Amino acid sequence: MIHVRYHLITIAAIFLALGIGILLGGTAGQSWFSLTEKEFLRSMEAKYDKALKSNNELKQQVNRLIIQVERSNEEVIHLMAARYAEDLQGQKVYVWHPPELSIDELQRVLQSVGVEVQTYQPDRQMVEDPLLIIGRELPSWARLLPSGSKWLHVESMPDSPAKQWKLLESVQMLMKEKRVELEKR
Repeated sequence: MIHVRYHLITIAAIFLALGIGILLGGTAGQSWFSLTEKEFLRSMEAKYDKALKSNNELKQQVNRLIIQVERSNEEVIHLMAARYAEDLQGQKVYVWHPPELSIDELQRVLQSVGVEVQTYQPDRQMVEDPLLIIGRELPSWARLLPSGSKWLHVESMPDSPAKQWKLLESVQMLMKEKRVELEKR
């Protein structure tokens, strides 16, 4: 038969082992968990720093590309001026646009080749000079323009050098048509 003393010693040994296990697990496991957490944080900080550095490099690259594009656009404007200045220098073009649409870029392009830009007011004037009508839809008054009038409908602002070049070609054609009609008179 097993004595009670043996049972008490066994139970005490179990609780002692359990206490030692909790004590060792808590202290040793805590430092291991803390080290793992610190390594993870260092890794995340390194990745963040790398992404931040990459982002800054990309921003600098985008800024350099924007500067190059602006230089290229300026060169194209100079080429357009050289190409169209002879035909368009000193000419006048009337422009109508919806009030919410800004035509600053278009004015800059036309003025760079020597074209004088005037605002067209459909209720006040009839013009012999070419007319640019800018807007998605052709206004109702445009259908009432005399058949001999020279006008061009531009659905959207020319936002690229290629579109600006094409617009200047169209304006040049309107000017030539106007000149031919004046010579016939």
